[in-house]
Amino acid sequence: MKRGIKIWLDRDHHDTEVVRIQKSRGKLTLSEIEEILRYEYNQRWVGHYVILLNCSENTLDGPGIFDEDEPAGDAVDLYRIEEGEFCPVCGEFTPPFLYCPNCGTAWKDTDMNVEKLLKDMKEEAERGIRDGGKYESKVAWYWSHIGSIDMARQLGLITEERRQELYREFEEIKPERKEMG
Repeated sequence: MKRGIKIWLDRDHHDTEVVRIQKSRGKLTLSEIEEILRYEYNQRWVGHYVILLNCSENTLDGPGIFDEDEPAGDAVDLYRIEEGEFCPVCGEFTPPFLYCPNCGTAWKDTDMNVEKLLKDMKEEAERGIRDGGKYESKVAWYWSHIGSIDMARQLGLITEERRQELYREFEEIKPERKEMG
């Protein structure tokens, strides 16, 4: 954990449980919040969260009803959302993020190790390139796998450095157009 950052369970002004992250100096960034939730404290805070932004008139210049409870430095309250419960913000039933909405398989029943999943996808793409027939089909398999690597990076499951490594590993398999002569 970076110095000056704390995370704990607390209650908001409606007595709803929140995860509060506080930084003693500077502003918290979204990527900082994501990193803390994903990786700190042995991944204790991993989950789905909602951030409620208070951009009301009361937050403009001058005293408002929220000034009294604001902690020193920068802080954010996160509302944890659990499957099968109601959203603590809007009160609606939560979406199916713990199981596949298409087939109903629980994600926890599958191996969610991103490296294993990317390896399996790479093997499938290699098979498609090897057995794909036409050049266009092979290229589609190649770019499909590159897209899966990009998606893993966008979701924060791998680092940019790891994405570049995976690109280089897969570059050897890139299909080359053979000119007919």
